[in-house]
Amino acid sequence: MPDESRPDFFLCDIPQEATLNAEMVLAAADTLRKNAETYLHPRKIEHQVALIENLVKLWSDEMYPLRRELLTHCGKTIRFSQEIFTSGLEETLKSLTRDRIYQLLKIELGNEKSLDTWYRHLQNDDEPSHASHHFSLRLVGAHYQQCVPAQMIVFMCKCLLARTSQWIICGSEVLEVARLLAHSIYQVDSKAAACIEIVDEKRIQPHIELIKQQCEYYRKWNFNIEQPQASPHNLGFVWISQDYLTQNGTTRLVRHLANDVTAWDQLYPCAPSVIFVQQTSGNAAERLAEDLYKELEILRASYPQDHYDEARLKRAKVFQTAYQLRAQQDAGTLLFVTETNNHSENHNQLGCSVIYEMETRFSFSMGNRFVFVRPAEKLSDVLHIIENNRSQIGCVGLAATGEEAPALAKALALWGVPRICGAGMMHRPCIFKEGGMTSLTELTYKSFWEKPYNA
Repeated sequence: MPDESRPDFFLCDIPQEATLNAEMVLAAADTLRKNAETYLHPRKIEHQVALIENLVKLWSDEMYPLRRELLTHCGKTIRFSQEIFTSGLEETLKSLTRDRIYQLLKIELGNEKSLDTWYRHLQNDDEPSHASHHFSLRLVGAHYQQCVPAQMIVFMCKCLLARTSQWIICGSEVLEVARLLAHSIYQVDSKAAACIEIVDEKRIQPHIELIKQQCEYYRKWNFNIEQPQASPHNLGFVWISQDYLTQNGTTRLVRHLANDVTAWDQLYPCAPSVIFVQQTSGNAAERLAEDLYKELEILRASYPQDHYDEARLKRAKVFQTAYQLRAQQDAGTLLFVTETNNHSENHNQLGCSVIYEMETRFSFSMGNRFVFVRPAEKLSDVLHIIENNRSQIGCVGLAATGEEAPALAKALALWGVPRICGAGMMHRPCIFKEGGMTSLTELTYKSFWEKPYNA
């Protein structure tokens, strides 16, 4: 239950019986714009970096009251177990260090001071002294319905960094995350919190279009946990080279792969659906599939699954049954799956499913620790076979030797993959645009000052 001593600072805090009308929406939007101009726009970037740093420090403390309160919602309105959510939250916090934030400014805006002052591009007195400056928007909005909360946490922090007011519309699964994060901002910096509004999508539904009209930038997060293939760049796969396996073996790699499959119950954008193992002879892919299943089962003891309704359980069992039948009829298919029954303690959990198939093709994973392992001779063969899925692939996890990696990464980039990372790093939030996040360039606008030649 919410702490009744906490002030009703945001619209999501006011009693359910209170009515939200269009006049309130317009007044709130006007206040947010004015507060951004008054409280945020005059600030230096270092002030905002320190603010985010303080927030990360608060939420990294296991005894922080708001963090402890948030965990009570796990397995209820939040679909993940406390262990899974805690692991995902800590990975998100690690992505928001001071060094990473300044790296973000350099990569997305070109210079870490570009929000503070004019940045001169040419220093030669015989040439025009071109300069650029990024300026903050006054109000941006985002609508999160059903998503892994890491994306929303990063968005809210990037809005703080961009010094813009933010209006966050939340579905029930992420509402408490946004609300408690906003209250922690209020504890650290009440003026920054005055530039934030959080509201339940059910209560604001008649006025969502009006909110959208008030924002200079607005994004509806369209990732569907149940159907990730419905939107572009929301799927992922892994490529493991034969030379990498020869040089490094599988022990450490399998542990990394299991982390990618276990994190957020494999429901985050671009989670690996298929692991392709380069294989010209032997049975390396089959052995990796079996080892991966064993590692997933070990992790499941420490990171249990939670909050799965009967419909999802039934759907999972249909998938498992279908592949069991295929495995019985096709020697090229093997199924490694958690055995459950109605009398066991974990009968209401989906368990882990690793499916080995000799056929090289792409398949959509249903998430919830359900992954395919398939052999392939060359990466180019895989890219050719999955050409129809090109626009859906947002990330590829790469396990390759130092000599191979540059050429493989270039091939993936030319094919159109926005994000390429090491196998085992796919679950770590990428705070850059290539990781599916809103870019700082979308939360700011740029002005270019072209000075005349010196006379």
